[in-house]
Amino acid sequence: MPELKLEELRKEPHWSYSSLNTYLNICSLQYYFRYVEKAEAEQTSSCFPFGRAFHTALSEQARSAMKGKSLTLTQITEVFREFFKAECACCENLKFKEDESIDTMISKAENMLTQALANWRDFWNIKGIAVPFSYQIPGVSKVLIGEYDIVVQDNDRPCIVDWKTSAQKWNENKVQKDLQATTFSYSFYKTQALTPSFRFDVITKGKNPSVESHYTQRGLNEFQRFEKIITSVEKAVKADVFLPSETSFSCADCAYANRCRNWHITNR
Repeated sequence: MPELKLEELRKEPHWSYSSLNTYLNICSLQYYFRYVEKAEAEQTSSCFPFGRAFHTALSEQARSAMKGKSLTLTQITEVFREFFKAECACCENLKFKEDESIDTMISKAENMLTQALANWRDFWNIKGIAVPFSYQIPGVSKVLIGEYDIVVQDNDRPCIVDWKTSAQKWNENKVQKDLQATTFSYSFYKTQALTPSFRFDVITKGKNPSVESHYTQRGLNEFQRFEKIITSVEKAVKADVFLPSETSFSCADCAYANRCRNWHITNR
């Protein structure tokens, strides 16, 4: 796989799963505030540094597993703790829920990591960890970039694995329609000339965390549809089509709630 650095790729204008998902499935006005206006976040939900720290901890476990070993619960929790505290310290206007604190979230992560270690399945089959990608889609002005959590060899084909922390278990309808699986499978196919399988490992955040693996696959029809989607989104962005999603699930934790509230007044 090519030697790329995600930090360098992010410095240039680009599309990503996150930006596409924001425009299509969260709120196109939030997309405007975040990616076009680049406004300062009015609040940052604690779930974001939590998720990044959790991924960092699992990445360290993957590096150990790649050698046929495994971190202890103490070791992996310490990785999480250090990264989570550092992330919280640099977040813009960090906001915890009423019953949350740094300590309670570390405790929650420890419970989740206990299950993640108990259900870990990838060892010598890991081919790459935190693998960046970049692909220039024909007809699209900005390059598509992203990063696979890990790539494993699953029998006779590559499999992209993505770790998710979630408040609840996923259903199969979500898995089969998820835009990330399409975006990442498409980029792998275009850059590696191979059609991968895709696996979501979902770790729930409840009092009794669980780990479930969901497999899915995308093909040429989904890839053609994805190209149509991204070209259409780019056209909409260039035409300044940004509207509030009044019932979005993300409204409660939106980083731009006040801007959104005054959008119809300030943009007449």
